[in-house]
Amino acid sequence: MEPFALLSLFIVALSYGATACMLTCMPLLSPILLANSATRRQSLRVLLPISLGRISGYIFLSLIAYMGASMVKSIISDTTLMGYLLGSITLILAGRLWFSLKTSSCCSTSTQTPQETIGLFMTGIFLSMSLCAPVITMMTLSATTPSLIWAIAYGAVFGLGATLLWFLFFSVVLTAILKESLIHLSRYRVVLQHTAPLLLAGVGIAIFNGWIHL
Repeated sequence: MEPFALLSLFIVALSYGATACMLTCMPLLSPILLANSATRRQSLRVLLPISLGRISGYIFLSLIAYMGASMVKSIISDTTLMGYLLGSITLILAGRLWFSLKTSSCCSTSTQTPQETIGLFMTGIFLSMSLCAPVITMMTLSATTPSLIWAIAYGAVFGLGATLLWFLFFSVVLTAILKESLIHLSRYRVVLQHTAPLLLAGVGIAIFNGWIHL
């Protein structure tokens, strides 16, 4: 029963990651990728911490469901609070992107700092806290399983399924589109890269005020 449930959950997660989740994440991730020149290497540096954060978040939700921690569940289900947290992280990332662009104009190389990686990782965690139907299905399975190991497995399998096609789309398809756009609009490259943090800040404000729900 458990292996079949894992397979079914993985298929549900794949469809979730390839549809609703992919579309809702575009306003958040597009400015970040654009500000990082939309190269494959830079996109991977952005997407890997977010993906690991999402998988960790789903495992956390699975454990919460297994242990029946009602207080934590009520906090997670508070969409206003989660909006404040994700909006704040997004605004911080926008500020760091803006200042990193200013710094890179004086330096030929730029590396991702540990603070930026942590911010992206936390963004991934908060993105996973959207309690939609597929996530609730995963939590229900975790709550009814008799084993902690299976609860962790449910969260990990769901996280892998939800991020697999999502990761491929943003790292391959969207990165290529943004890169081609920068090539064709090369004269506006600097303007576009400096506009991206402002767009990201706008998304952060919208999330913070509850105008956008991710």
